Amino acid sequence: MRNPVIHRPTKHVQRALDGFQIPVPLTVETLFAAIEERYPRPLELLRGQSPLPGLSASGLWITRPDQESDAMWVDPGLDEEAAVHNLAHEGGHFFLGHQPVLLPAAPPAEPYEFVSADFLNGCLLGRTRSQEGPHDPEYVEIEDQAEAFAFLLRKKAHEHARDSRYESDPLLDRLHRSL
Repeated sequence: MRNPVIHRPTKHVQRALDGFQIPVPLTVETLFAAIEERYPRPLELLRGQSPLPGLSASGLWITRPDQESDAMWVDPGLDEEAAVHNLAHEGGHFFLGHQPVLLPAAPPAEPYEFVSADFLNGCLLGRTRSQEGPHDPEYVEIEDQAEAFAFLLRKKAHEHARDSRYESDPLLDRLHRSL
């Protein structure tokens, strides 16, 4: 069943995407550069090992108060299209005004001492869209908004690519637009 919130984005999601210049072509690198341009402090793109080992996720937006930069991590095992979608989802959290995951300055004495079991199971993070565990309404709304942002961003990029594919050839462009 399609989630109507994701496939029919709310005005809040549409407003968050307004004014954001979707890069052409839409790749992980170009999308990250566009997000980074609007981010209020230095931002890194991480594609290696997860910043929270043991966490089942395909993407994270993390803040690191002890460092001069924050980061967005995308699982390096994802193909380009899935990686773009995950980065758009994480960027959506930023543009929608959500809070990033706080990465502690020092590793805790006990592994995951400061991270709840629900978080580790994917129930509070949602990047894996886990179907297990409790999903409170606020969690569901936040994740649905970020997912709707990612879908809308990719839809607009696809429409732009489709509508502008013949722009380099004026005759083909005119013919395409007349049909």
